[in-house]
Amino acid sequence: MKTMVSTAAAPAPAAPEVPDRLLPGVKAGPWIVEHELGRGGMGAVYAVVHEVIGKRAALKVVHARLLGPNFSCDRMVLEAKVVNQVGHPNVVDIFETGQLPDGRPYLVMERLEGKPLSCRADEGKLPANEIIAILLQVCDALVASHAAGVIHRDLKLDNVFLIDNPDDPAMPEVKLLDWGVAKVIDHGVNRNVRHTIEGQLVGTPLYLSPEQARGAEVSAQSDVYSLGVMAYELFLEQLPFEAETSAEILVMHLRATPPPPSELWPDIPPLLEGLILAMLAKKPEQRPSMREVARTLEVVRMELARRCDQHAAAVPPATPRSSTADLAPSAPPPHRWQYAVGVLALVASGLMFLLSRASDSRAASAATVSGPVRIDPTLDRALLAPRATAPVQAPTKIDRGGDHVVAEVAPPARAKPTKPRASSRRALPAPRRAPARIVDPDGTIDPYR
Repeated sequence: MKTMVSTAAAPAPAAPEVPDRLLPGVKAGPWIVEHELGRGGMGAVYAVVHEVIGKRAALKVVHARLLGPNFSCDRMVLEAKVVNQVGHPNVVDIFETGQLPDGRPYLVMERLEGKPLSCRADEGKLPANEIIAILLQVCDALVASHAAGVIHRDLKLDNVFLIDNPDDPAMPEVKLLDWGVAKVIDHGVNRNVRHTIEGQLVGTPLYLSPEQARGAEVSAQSDVYSLGVMAYELFLEQLPFEAETSAEILVMHLRATPPPPSELWPDIPPLLEGLILAMLAKKPEQRPSMREVARTLEVVRMELARRCDQHAAAVPPATPRSSTADLAPSAPPPHRWQYAVGVLALVASGLMFLLSRASDSRAASAATVSGPVRIDPTLDRALLAPRATAPVQAPTKIDRGGDHVVAEVAPPARAKPTKPRASSRRALPAPRRAPARIVDPDGTIDPYR
């Protein structure tokens, strides 16, 4: 692997500057540039429109700095051939190639409206069922590419693009991008194309398989490993290996064991934990095939759905409010202290009325009632005595001074708000991306140099 640090004592004579950015209105064949959509380590992508039929598309152009004796335009042609050989709905469609006047090749592909999976992951935790739906679509695309003799070699969240799914708005549709460093096992695609030299490190260090880190021969199992890194990152919100430099990351891919997923997600289905760890096996022959990965993810999805059903069944439905006639006789009414105070007031009023009538009929009672009647304490205690079936909340203070009976009753205690059920899964740290000494902005090691 070449060093990326220049050791020249004096700068070489400046080569003629080649414009890198395409301005709006510039033409690439019949395509007119509208604006830039994005920029990566190998090239930039522009929104374009066909000058005759008005078709809208995306145009991918190689960076001007890549032009040189080690650069081959055939590699761009090979990417177009690979994509069309795979021919899968989850693979971005490329339908035209060309070359700019400055010698830079370009590809014309379908224009996608959406966002990369990396942006979606940065917005917040994805639900497990959505993660599985995304991974299954990636598996479908990779099963088709492996069957066509093509290995992607650069799987990462940035290369999975999510677009709106008209059939199921809740689940996005996947487009697998960036086949520029794909490995063609069947060289019958184009025997004249100069492929990446074996022994050269190709891919993104954070997602590289151990055999890629060694510069050894890759296979379909290399894509399985990179997909395992993606699954670990999506489900657990952190990468299996993190370090300060790319060299340390590569050593960890070769030798280190990732933290068990159950340490970060205690309730993870055991089958899912076993699958992720198997995908991250150091030896390619110990990893499952891409079809086995897809079948296991389907089983895990059914297991998670069963858990959701059990949780819904465990929560009792809301009981409709019953009328007074429907209440059982033995059921104690709510707020019994309120009924006791009300009965006490009614009895006091009744006694006052009876005493007033008795003063007119009995000659012995010459005196009239001049104020509120004092209630017999024994009667008071009898009225406030609780039933044997349930305790009664008594007044907190009764003032019997003077001719009045004043009862101060504490207000009913408010029910404490129900706390949400704590998840057994512990809080996960925000995803941390290890800064790596990588030459290109998107972290892809340049295969053309």
